[in-house]
Parts: sequence; structure tokens; C-alpha cells
Amino acid sequence: MNSIFIRIYGGMLLSLLVVGLLSYIFVERGNAIRTEAYREAVAQGTFHLIANGAARYRAESRTEWIAKVEGWIGERMYVEPIVDVDLNTDSIEAMQSGRVLVRTGDDGLLHLYVKIPTEEHLLIHMKLREFSAQQARGTIRLVIEELSHYPESTWDIELERIQHYFGFDIQKKPAVNLDLDEVQIERLGRGEVVMTFVRESTTPVSKIQVLAQLPQGDYIVLGPLELESWFSYHVMFVIGAIALATLGLASYMLVRPLQNRLKRMDAAVAKIRRGDLTGRLVVDNNDALGQLAGTFNDLVEHIQRLIDSQREMTRAVSHELRTPVARIRFGLEIVADLDDTAQRHKYIKDIDSDIEELDKLIDEILTYASLEEGTPSVNFEMVDIEELLETIKRETEALGTKIEIEHIPSSEEGDRRLAECEERLIHRAVQNLVTNAIRYADSKVLVSSAFEGDMYRVDVEDDGPGIPQDKWEKVFVPFARLDDSRTRASGGYGLGLSIVRRIAFWHGGVASVYRSRLGGAKFTVIWPRKQDPTGFTPATSESSEQEDGSRQAQAGV
Repeated sequence: MNSIFIRIYGGMLLSLLVVGLLSYIFVERGNAIRTEAYREAVAQGTFHLIANGAARYRAESRTEWIAKVEGWIGERMYVEPIVDVDLNTDSIEAMQSGRVLVRTGDDGLLHLYVKIPTEEHLLIHMKLREFSAQQARGTIRLVIEELSHYPESTWDIELERIQHYFGFDIQKKPAVNLDLDEVQIERLGRGEVVMTFVRESTTPVSKIQVLAQLPQGDYIVLGPLELESWFSYHVMFVIGAIALATLGLASYMLVRPLQNRLKRMDAAVAKIRRGDLTGRLVVDNNDALGQLAGTFNDLVEHIQRLIDSQREMTRAVSHELRTPVARIRFGLEIVADLDDTAQRHKYIKDIDSDIEELDKLIDEILTYASLEEGTPSVNFEMVDIEELLETIKRETEALGTKIEIEHIPSSEEGDRRLAECEERLIHRAVQNLVTNAIRYADSKVLVSSAFEGDMYRVDVEDDGPGIPQDKWEKVFVPFARLDDSRTRASGGYGLGLSIVRRIAFWHGGVASVYRSRLGGAKFTVIWPRKQDPTGFTPATSESSEQEDGSRQAQAGV
């Protein structure tokens, strides 16, 4: 699977998980804070009235009053010393300043605390599962009870004072200003507390208002009071926008490195387009772009090698052609001035020999050039290598060489004698090696083969002077000449071994040289016995090819 896809998909998935986790933590923490603030806002006014009411009474009278309020609220309340309550210093100081504390206990219940103003060390403690309509009804009775301690003429002022402790409106309204039906008016007349739902057009959140009738006929209205709710749509929209921004940033951070690598590729291509082949890409990952960068570098190296090879071949070919052409021109000049028929035939024969030499050189050049192409046509088939070697031995001996050619048959039988190759090319490669060995051998050339694991190997050895180890790679360079016994006097154009290496290269193998057991040179061609069915793609780096050739050949000694 494409590692770039895995990286982007994995990064996006991780980003989604992080965003989801952060959103969950944010929502949960935000809701916890909102819930705590809501509970304190709802409880603040009610418990302030309870604390003020408790402060008016002493001992048994206070106990009776609290019991009455418990009936209104629907929950038990306890008068406790502050020192008996497990609260930290900050909470106690907040409570001393008149604040109502709402805490969730280990028992899962809400614990509400408020200090009695006239008592230094006493507080009122109530436990409840959740705020309910009963507490709302009890609150409006507490408001009416609080007003009953003041003259009716001051009730509006007292309501403004009480309003300071509530997070919602407390108003005194006449009946004409209330949208009530007959049943609600009748219930209010019987002294009941009535709750109604209010839906405002500006928000979808439901609210309630609580109504009770005063003795003089007007009504006390608490609310509208918003029910406890989660985040609004606006807050959720902000969370969604933050999530999208986070995902966008994550996407940018994932794509930016890829974009930078593509820009570097574009810059390298532009550099090559200008004719500068020194540009290379950094292969920093093994993903698709990394593989593309590696292929690009190989391609540039291959282009560079082809250009260098073309330049070298142009210089070498001009040099190699100059000598036989000069001899032909000189021979023609002499023939033109000769009257002796015998001498004329001799020079004509020499000219014909030079022309044949030119023909062979051109054939070698064309063969090497075809193997230097980017994708030469190679048709693989299973070939009996032992039979091929025996054929080459017979063909070479038929030329009348004085050097002994010995073929050591392999001990392999059946399919183990077969290797997948193009017979024509392998025949040419081994023939070049045998011809080269005969040229430098003193008396003997040895040809053998071996089947090693998944590779097939052919060795050609001679008992000549050999090749110095520091020249092992130079002999495969086109038109290369060594300064020792392998000189021009031995003939050849310096392309035979280069052709051998290119044939091995396009078979997915290598050609190399090292010392022979006969004392001379030993040339080895090794290639996979079975070619990759998906198609062989050889490395385009000449230096890596040569290093692999030496390493694999020596490993086969």
C-alpha cells in the first residue's frame, strides 16, 4: 500500500481522534462549569432567603421555621457547625462572604451550604439529587414570606433588594398583565403556586415562570427561568470551527513536506532542462516520492553516463578509424603508381584486410551502442548452458587456434543445466570472453559453469600474464587499453569486454574479473537462473554496477 496514503490517512485519523478528544474534554469541562454556575445561580437567591429567615429565629423557633421551609422545598435541611463540614479554606471564606456553595459529594448528591448571618459558626446544609419544580415553588413561598415581614408599601423596594441575589427576574404584577387561563387563575386564588412554560421567539430553549398570589391581590412572578441546558448552538458552532481549523492545520502540516519535496523535484528537473546534470534529489523516505526521487537520480546518472559514453566513444571511434583509413588511403596511392601486378594484388589484399577491420569495428560499435540503449529488446528462454558452451568450443576450434580450449562439463543434470537468457546474447558474451582469453593465453583456455542457488555462472580462464588487480575494472571500459602485455599488438578494439558486461547487465547479472587458478585472468558472467516475471529493471548507475560485479564475482570464487 502507498505509504503516502498511509501517512496522510493516519495523520488525519490521528488528528480526528485528537480533535474529538479535545472537543469531548472541552465540552465536558465546559458543561461542568456551566452546570456548577447554573446551580449556584439558582440556589443563591433561595438559600439567601432561607439564611435570612433562619437568622430571625432562635433555638426551637428556628427549628420550627426550618421544618416549614422543608415542606415548601421538599428536602431535609440541617443546621451544622462549620467545623464539622469538610470544606477547604477558600470555600469557607466564600461562604462567610454570603455566597451559597454547591458541591457534588461522593454520594452523588448535591450538597448546598449557606452561612446563617447572625451565627458565627453555624450553617445550613441541604442535600438533594437535582433541582426540581418543588424548589421553584418553595422559592416563591420564601419570597412571599420574606415580604410579609415588611410593610406592604415597601414591597417594591424589598423586591429590588431580593432581586440582587437572584439570577432571574422577580416581579410584582397585576392580573391584567398576565396571560393566564381561568384554571390557573382559580388555582392561584386558592393559594397554590402555578408554573407555566414560556417559549421565546429568539431562542429554542424552554423557560418557566412561577406565579403565586399576594394577599392584596397582585401576583409574584419568578422568571422566566431558563432550564439547565448544554451548550448553545453558537458555542457548538465555535467548537466546530475550531475543529475544522485544527484539521486544516493538520492537513497543511501533512501535505507541506510532500509539497516541498515536489518543489525540489521541479527545481531539479528545471536544472537538468538547462543542461546541468549535476542536480540530484535527496531520498529521505522510502515512500512513493522517495522511490520516485531514487528513480530520478538513477535516470540522471544514466543520462550522464550515456552522454559521457557517447563523448568517449566519439573520441575513441575517431581514433580507431583513423589508422585503417590512413592505411587504405596510403595503399590506394601506392596501387595507383604500381605497374607490377603481383605487388598490386598484395596491396589490394591489404586494403581489403583494412576494410574488413573497419567492418568488424563498426559491427562492434553498433553492438555496444544497441546494448547501451535504455531498453534493448531481450527475449528470454530456457537454454541448456552446457550445450551452448560446447558449441562455442567447437566453433572456436574450427578457426584453427593453437591454444587448447578445455570445457569442463558441469555435474548438473536435467533442468539444473538450464538457465533463462537470450541465447544469442549469452553466446556472444561467452564467445567474446573465449576470444579474449585465446588472445592472451600461453597455451590453454578453460571454460566451465556452475549452478549456485538462484544464479547461473560461466567462467573463462587463461594461463596468460593475467591482469593487475587495480586494472580489473578498467578492462570493461569501452576502448580502454592496458599498459602491460595486453596491448594493441594483441589486436581488438577494446569493446569486447564492454559488450560482455552490458549483456550481463541486461540479464540482471554482472561480469567481473579476478585471478585464475591457471595463473592468468578469470572472467565470470553471473545472472539469475530465472528472470523476474514482472520485468527486470537494472540499476542505471555504472559505479554501482561495477561494485556489484566485483563483489558478486569474488563471492563466486
